[in-house]
Amino acid sequence: MPQQRDRGIPPLPLEDALRIGTYLRILSFFLFLIFLCGTFNPPAFCLPSTDPAAEVYQTVSGEKSLATSPHFVVVDDFNTGQLNTQNGAVWRTKAPGMGALDLSLEKEDSRRPRGYSLNANFNLLAGETASLQGFLKRLDVSQAESLVFQVRLNLKEPRGSSAGVKLKVALEDFRRREKVREVVLPPSRLWKACEIPLSFFEGVDLNQLFLLRFTLVAGENKTTGFLGIDEIAFFGSKDVAFESRRDNLAGFPQKVCDSKRREKIRRKKKDGDLLKEIARDTWKYFQNARDQETRLIVDHLRVGVAPLAADYTSPTNIAMDLLSIIAASDLKFISQSKAENLVRAILSTLGKMKRYKKFFYNFYDTKNLSVTRNYISSVDIGWLAIALVVVRQAFKDLSKEATRFLDEFNFEEFLDPENNQLVVGLEVPEKDFGKYHYGIFATESRAASFYGIGKGDLPRIHWWFLYRTPPAAWKWQNQVPQGRQATQEGVDYFQGYYTYKTQKFMPSWGGSLFEFLMPTLVIKERELSPAGLGLNNRIATEIHRDYALKEKGYPVWGISPAGTSNGRQWRYAEYGIKALSVKGYPDRKIITPHVSFLALDSLPQDALQNIRKLLEFETYGEYGFFDSLDLNSNKANPQYLALDQGMILVAIANYLKRGSIRERFHKDPIAKNAEDLLIKEHFTEL
Repeated sequence: MPQQRDRGIPPLPLEDALRIGTYLRILSFFLFLIFLCGTFNPPAFCLPSTDPAAEVYQTVSGEKSLATSPHFVVVDDFNTGQLNTQNGAVWRTKAPGMGALDLSLEKEDSRRPRGYSLNANFNLLAGETASLQGFLKRLDVSQAESLVFQVRLNLKEPRGSSAGVKLKVALEDFRRREKVREVVLPPSRLWKACEIPLSFFEGVDLNQLFLLRFTLVAGENKTTGFLGIDEIAFFGSKDVAFESRRDNLAGFPQKVCDSKRREKIRRKKKDGDLLKEIARDTWKYFQNARDQETRLIVDHLRVGVAPLAADYTSPTNIAMDLLSIIAASDLKFISQSKAENLVRAILSTLGKMKRYKKFFYNFYDTKNLSVTRNYISSVDIGWLAIALVVVRQAFKDLSKEATRFLDEFNFEEFLDPENNQLVVGLEVPEKDFGKYHYGIFATESRAASFYGIGKGDLPRIHWWFLYRTPPAAWKWQNQVPQGRQATQEGVDYFQGYYTYKTQKFMPSWGGSLFEFLMPTLVIKERELSPAGLGLNNRIATEIHRDYALKEKGYPVWGISPAGTSNGRQWRYAEYGIKALSVKGYPDRKIITPHVSFLALDSLPQDALQNIRKLLEFETYGEYGFFDSLDLNSNKANPQYLALDQGMILVAIANYLKRGSIRERFHKDPIAKNAEDLLIKEHFTEL
């Protein structure tokens, strides 16, 4: 016992005890204030721009827009010179009468030498309110820390009193849950920075903000003056937009270039082993790049210094996702039951999505399922329909649900009776029907035509109204086509061809390799049309190989549409070989790996050799191959696209599993009904 007393704490001097007591009382007072803040919703404070509270704006040079910084998601800086928010919504007012609240733009910026700000002139009677509101369209700022804006208040009457008018700020989510905060705003002609912590809006869903509202409330007297507002944004210490989107996903890559993994794959001697390991990494995209709730795959991810995570998808992305899940099951990356459950969840989400004439729109927000563009693409719907055919062959328990969607699609809606070709798409509300068509045979859109004929939505003659080449009288095309008139199923058509050196071929529109080869993911063109499309695909692949390696001296080949880096953003552009095209996409020395995997069907040994060569570059990450390699700099764009990841994974499954995806499609009556169209084309007779 004495030893324990010796180790005890010595008595505390009185003055130290008093000091600690004071600290505890101060701490208790602050804890009480925190409690009051949560209970009584205290007002936010706006302080002069020189005050430390305005430091958020100082993270961006006064010469630059807030939009250039990843720390801000800008609602509006008014520098477009229009009364529209950054997302295109119009600022609206709600006032008790004419002249109570009028909006105008001032040629004065709150923090930059040039620009605009919003000026709200108000004339309110005692007790009246007037508000200014901007629709946020389900904006996701879940990882932001505060709402910031620049503001100034000039009162004409009553003068010298801050009690003459109050300013309240409200955030409302898509479920119409709202929180309102009052801002203490002394009258001043000087701009003041206001920062309101988003914790003050607890209970509002920051993943899906619907509305931002500023409300002026008059006091006991008539109040007139103007309110200036500028630089409205959500602020965070990290990359707000990216982090807000990433937290919706199942996962995100931890590495950029995975050199160790790439070297391990390169050492695989057997081609099958090499392809399976690439497929295993590619599958990680479909495991992780999907919304945790809706299960929809997102359009793209980018890693590195300017990371990106998309918050939207398309019918083609969903199609590639469905096909990739089946491919992953074939390759034993996922069990049959887990694959079926995941597909079931996706079909359930599809059933909740808004449609037009039973067709899916072309772009949806992956979290809230809102339509982001009122447009329907015939080729995108075609790929989704094809994927649903494969689904009902892969999972009998899901056949009824997949069939319901297929029965509801009617591709006759896309058929232009003037020329028996499919229109590119439909604007909603409908306009310009028949302005643009998918008229060239050797493009990816022929898959939609094949499906539509097999289902019975399109007449069989539609196949023969597609141009093997445009008519020779069309002088704008890249070559004067050669060929002869032919007749199939009562239709006279021009069986034309172009030439490249000594080779004859049917051209695509842009000369990209994926136009020729993408349909081979599901259609047995090599097997059923060895003298037609199968032959044309092989010739197009050979020309792409020789053009790049022999003519241009590129170390690798594979030119097709791809994404490239563009600062903090990215750009998707079309690339091709003009000599292979009717009109032509440019060659900018951009190589995209996904077409080498498509070429496993048309030129397998050359494709495998090219894939191995691509692995010598830093084109590989956690989720497999990046989308593009820029041969101008030998640098890859560290980005993954759902479309291209899907083509890679499905192509590998077809190669390793004896055409498992194609076999399922052709097992279905829809494909069987159209198979003879492939057989009737005899390209070798030219």
